[in-house]
Amino acid sequence: MSKPEFAPAKINLTLEILGRRPDGYHELRSLVAFARDVGDVLTCTPGPSPYAGVEMAGPFAGGISGANLVDKAVAAFTIKAPNAEPSRLRLEKYLPVASGIGGGSADAAAALRLLCANCSEASISNPDLLSIARQLGADVPVCLKSRPVIMTGIGEQLDDVRLPADLYAVLVNPGVSVPSDKTAQVFARLGAEALTSTPPREPALCFAEPQDVIAYATTRKNDLETPARRLFPVIDVMLYELNRLDGCRLARLSGAGPTCFALFDARQTAEVAAAALTERQPDWWIRATRLG
Repeated sequence: MSKPEFAPAKINLTLEILGRRPDGYHELRSLVAFARDVGDVLTCTPGPSPYAGVEMAGPFAGGISGANLVDKAVAAFTIKAPNAEPSRLRLEKYLPVASGIGGGSADAAAALRLLCANCSEASISNPDLLSIARQLGADVPVCLKSRPVIMTGIGEQLDDVRLPADLYAVLVNPGVSVPSDKTAQVFARLGAEALTSTPPREPALCFAEPQDVIAYATTRKNDLETPARRLFPVIDVMLYELNRLDGCRLARLSGAGPTCFALFDARQTAEVAAAALTERQPDWWIRATRLG
């Protein structure tokens, strides 16, 4: 068995929808961070040929049925590396499914990294992996990097960002039913206007202190939050609960939801807040984590 590959949760600290492009996609700008110790885990062992599909385990494995991004990633990788040794993949699913924190995209990206690490074909390169990632979905390229970035375009333009080492978050998911076309429904409710010009690239960002991140995020919102609230009214409850936690510096929706997060500037403060919220809302999925 190979070394396990971690698929960290993706957090959209900001998510601006700048307009609807002529090709029908939405132009965005998002400050993205990743949870350093909250995510799924993939492992790889030699397997039979043909590939039989990813094996699911973990508390949220039951939420995945039918086609999934990991199997699509394997299929796309095999086209690039047809002589690669067959592999058996096992996914331990600890992130809620379709929750706005990039679980499926993170899993697909981790599968690509894992397959590449176990592939003897010299022809597979980082540009190859990025090309595959772009085919799989808008969030897969950023999850392939799994580092803080400003994400622009439709998710394909990624500029590295430095975050402070002491930025922490509490992640909260209410465990509600999520429609399969959740993101499409949220964007339909947003009703973004047509893009009239190409937005300028964001200048290089370097945040020295947590308050620098807070200040930046406070001036840039998640444009999907209002339409997502109409689809998931419980978001109002989550944001209320997060905002009343001791030490909360900012509470917001991630992605198209329904997961929300609160930012903190100390590990102990975040962990105490997560424990307090768990007492009040024992049925919610709640995790404290460091962001990076």
